[in-house]
Amino acid sequence: MKPISVAVIGYGVMGKHHANVYAAIPSTRLVAVVDPDQARRAEAKALHAVATYPDLETMLLHQRPEAASLAAPTSLHYPLGQQLLEAGIHVMVEKPVAPEVAQAEHLTKLSRRYGLVLQVGHITRFYRAVQLLSARVTSPYLIEARRLTPNARIKDAGVILDLMIHDIDIVSGLVSSDIRAVSVAGHVLNGSPFEDVAAAQIVFDNGCIARFLASRVAPDAERSLVVAEREQTFRLDFGKDPYAEVSIYRPLPDDSGSTHVQVERVVVHEDNPLRQELEHFLARIRQSAPPIGTLEDDLRSLKLATRLTRLLHEREPQPLTLR
Repeated sequence: MKPISVAVIGYGVMGKHHANVYAAIPSTRLVAVVDPDQARRAEAKALHAVATYPDLETMLLHQRPEAASLAAPTSLHYPLGQQLLEAGIHVMVEKPVAPEVAQAEHLTKLSRRYGLVLQVGHITRFYRAVQLLSARVTSPYLIEARRLTPNARIKDAGVILDLMIHDIDIVSGLVSSDIRAVSVAGHVLNGSPFEDVAAAQIVFDNGCIARFLASRVAPDAERSLVVAEREQTFRLDFGKDPYAEVSIYRPLPDDSGSTHVQVERVVVHEDNPLRQELEHFLARIRQSAPPIGTLEDDLRSLKLATRLTRLLHEREPQPLTLR
């Protein structure tokens, strides 16, 4: 089987992870890294012995790999994604696919026009704990998602598009219902135009309530998800990499009228979800695997995330000052 030639566009934190994974997959050949920063290019060249370029235009003048991972800042996803697709290159783009829904829709149309794979990096779809949850949950009535980090490395998007969108995507896969109402509040804390803390609530037509909290100024990292059904409640704790713990609580009433709780705990080893995600991307290029999540799923999550962002900033969240 001929290896698929791959480039990595953007050699920041995520781009380095992508490059390392591709370099470890025998069925791929990492051929190029694109980044405007000379030090990053030198690092990539020394580590992977690949051609490096300061921009995408220069790379396309010299070579056209079959596929590319787009791990540049969010604000560049649309123009760079468009260039790659129009050059006939399959694209794996880190979420969100683009900062605006219209841009994402255009990239979707381009991928279909040219018969190319466009895959969005919703990595939580490849977490085994999330897959376990998706297989067992049937009719949730309450969902609570918390995604907190002290790391504010993303500078060109708010915490809704940066972090909360992961949980929006998970919830969208668990609840098969239209949305009745949404509410959102948040704070701008670091002097940027973007929110650093956001809390949102979504009420679905079937009665399910989903609550989200996301922060990139928290003192400690936390990633958890609670999904309540009438007969059982699931709690996922993602904070013990490479393990995730799924706790399942079931009420057991007895003859005295008291209720005891049976707890089942499942510890899941998350075997490098990024590698699974990139291997899935490569399998789709070879037409040997159906997509895990469709572009319509990606657009639905993006539409909800951008709707919440718009509602939040229409209310003009004010910088928080402590006296």
